[in-house]
Amino acid sequence: MVNKTPSNEQKIIDFLSNRGRTKEEIAKKLHLSEREINKLILKKFNGFEFYIQQTQIGEEIYRLIVPPLPLIIPKRIWTFAKHTDPKKPYIWIQFPSGLNWKKIINVPLSDLQWGADDCDEKQIREYVEWIEKTPNVFCFLNGDILNNALANSPGGSVYWDKMRPRIQVQTLIELLRPIAHKILWAQPGNHEERTIKLADIDPLYWIARTLDIPYYNQPLFANILWEGHTFNFYSFHGFSGSRTEGGKLNAAARPIEWTEFIMFYVMGHVHTPMGNPITRRCIFRKHDEKGKIKELRIVDRDQYVIIAAAWMEFWNSYAAKAGYSPPPQGGVPCFLLANGGYEISE
Repeated sequence: MVNKTPSNEQKIIDFLSNRGRTKEEIAKKLHLSEREINKLILKKFNGFEFYIQQTQIGEEIYRLIVPPLPLIIPKRIWTFAKHTDPKKPYIWIQFPSGLNWKKIINVPLSDLQWGADDCDEKQIREYVEWIEKTPNVFCFLNGDILNNALANSPGGSVYWDKMRPRIQVQTLIELLRPIAHKILWAQPGNHEERTIKLADIDPLYWIARTLDIPYYNQPLFANILWEGHTFNFYSFHGFSGSRTEGGKLNAAARPIEWTEFIMFYVMGHVHTPMGNPITRRCIFRKHDEKGKIKELRIVDRDQYVIIAAAWMEFWNSYAAKAGYSPPPQGGVPCFLLANGGYEISE
């Protein structure tokens, strides 16, 4: 076995990266003159940079440190525009044509409760990796993305977190950074509301701002424009105390009463992934080049009421301790077809 002698550069890195050194120590260890040391300080060493400090008695010390890397976010292929009134939650998202995709898959990421002791971190990481590596898959954040347990949170959840809230924010930014360009929008849930109520601070807002993700603090309307077609969403975190599937679906379908035709209604919160089509009888109008109606007919169109999945383990969780049944696994992706069709997959 051959022992490799460290290069001069590696010797310098080894000597100066573990703690600060004076010029006298550098000269003695590396056999350099003061002039050579001054030249050395101007050099770059494999990502390290020289930092010069002073001791309490004014003596200069030198150390090699790797500076923090800038947060690199991949470039998005889509553009967006918000409503001119910032209080009105409406976003247009334009995808370019000519992508040679048969469909765009848009998946809700809801109720990750990142940082909770029963957060299914492994499954979340696998899902994020799938989104990152699959070109035609995109997503949106539908609330309760962080667990954000506080001292006054329900039950004993403050003691069930793996990490404190500020560490949840830091680690979640790093987790989502590789797919930041594929997150179409973000909105908070009741877990983010914990700090909003106490201090007017939404941790998800700062995550979205750091990663340049469109953010809304309330339910929103979204139009996705692609290949000459418009696909629309109504996205809200929701609320329901129901324990039955029917009661949960009723809560998710409630906005149908006061909205126009929407293809996808998406709610989270209740931790039971479901997708239910509701047929809506619509009047189809076709206009000529002068804007006059040349065709009028009645068509049946499906609206999909979706409850997003939660990313929580069951055993030893608060749900298990409360005697709830284990929730189904898996999400409910929304398929936007290049021919203008749309559907879901459970």
